[in-house]
Amino acid sequence: MIGDGMSFNHYQAGSYWRYGELGRQSVDHFPVHCGVTTAQASTDIPVPNNFPCYNPHWFWGGPKSIHLATVLTNTTDSAAAATTIYSGQKTKGGRMGMSADEKPLKMAAEVANENGKATGSLSTVQACHATPGAVWSAFPSRNQYEDIFNFMVRESGLDVIMGAGHPHYDDNAKPVAEDKIGYTYVGGEDTWNEIVANRGINGFEFIETRREFEQLAKPTGPLPKKVLGIVHAGNTTTAFDGTPDSCPADPAVENKVGQNLDANEIPTLGTMALGAINVLSQNENGFFIMIEGGNIDWAAHGNNAEALVYEVTGFFKAVDTVVDWVEKNSSWDETLLIVTADHETGMLWGGMDYFDTDGDGKFDAAKDEFIAFQPVESNGCGKLPKMAFYYGSHTNSLVPLWAKGAGAEGIKKYFYGKDERAGQWWDFSGDYIDNSHIGQFMIEQLSP
Repeated sequence: MIGDGMSFNHYQAGSYWRYGELGRQSVDHFPVHCGVTTAQASTDIPVPNNFPCYNPHWFWGGPKSIHLATVLTNTTDSAAAATTIYSGQKTKGGRMGMSADEKPLKMAAEVANENGKATGSLSTVQACHATPGAVWSAFPSRNQYEDIFNFMVRESGLDVIMGAGHPHYDDNAKPVAEDKIGYTYVGGEDTWNEIVANRGINGFEFIETRREFEQLAKPTGPLPKKVLGIVHAGNTTTAFDGTPDSCPADPAVENKVGQNLDANEIPTLGTMALGAINVLSQNENGFFIMIEGGNIDWAAHGNNAEALVYEVTGFFKAVDTVVDWVEKNSSWDETLLIVTADHETGMLWGGMDYFDTDGDGKFDAAKDEFIAFQPVESNGCGKLPKMAFYYGSHTNSLVPLWAKGAGAEGIKKYFYGKDERAGQWWDFSGDYIDNSHIGQFMIEQLSP
């Protein structure tokens, strides 16, 4: 499960919004918790295993050094990060399932498929976007959306594909005007017409309504073997379930997030995840699935604090759903769950502690004098925490990883660095792995 753009501070902000305190998310009880370095390759030269692409001294030096590159790496984009997470090999920005020199890579989903397992890709953003699209495709550019979607549904071995990208709906799940209809994210008009006319394609059963997703999550009859689900949302769904569990949400936050949304048209990420797992778990050999909370990244790019806490909460509610499924239908002796992020977005911290030299009310690394990082602070359950963004872009920050289940402790053999201050700040050992190690570890676990 990948919270796109999610750092330790994003996670803490969501925890404060949901509970008013830390330590109550399901992942807080996972036995493995570490950091992950995320940089991508900057040249065609292969990046050696355990290459030091993260420097704690640089990181804690402040916002001016947070994007510093090395001789072989720089700040990642989602396509490169996802490809690395699934394959175990670094690649350049924009690559989908390909190495830096554009050679196809063997992905974890392919290894699972070769060993008789079902496979799936699920996201709250377009099904062919960077993180979900890279699960099983190989293209030099992440922007080849039509090609990626067509490959996923026509040529890959995926059994479940779910995401946004519906031609007829906007991001508020409302119908768009005729002249606004576009087919970029569903393989082009011909592919879309084929899907709609046949209510499926290449063995996939097509679903699109909230009711259809809910029927998969709580089935009353036989389930299809393959499902293509395109939610009634153009680019991304909104986590309308991102409200706190045990307290009322601040009406101002609630209204800003849901003021134009038609929540009756879209499922929650948890509903999508449960439906997908129900379909995939019909395979007696097991399954591999990637589940992404993609709109965390989009909220952080826009420095939208209200949307961010909703999206983080919706993501961790989906994590709760998956944990519950494992404990009711499988066991931690046979199932492994990894929860992590592909990179950090927005450089979120607890507050802007700097001299605003130009007096514009925004941090500018070239002009303003940074003083010190501040922790994200709780303002109580259901209230926006004290937090602020320094950037609208990706950074080289460590991101969190939690793991539980079959073989989870094996991740620890990949520890290749330690950030003592990060460990103290975010209450973990300070040990970190690289995102390439996630792919190496998953492929190892999926292989005979």
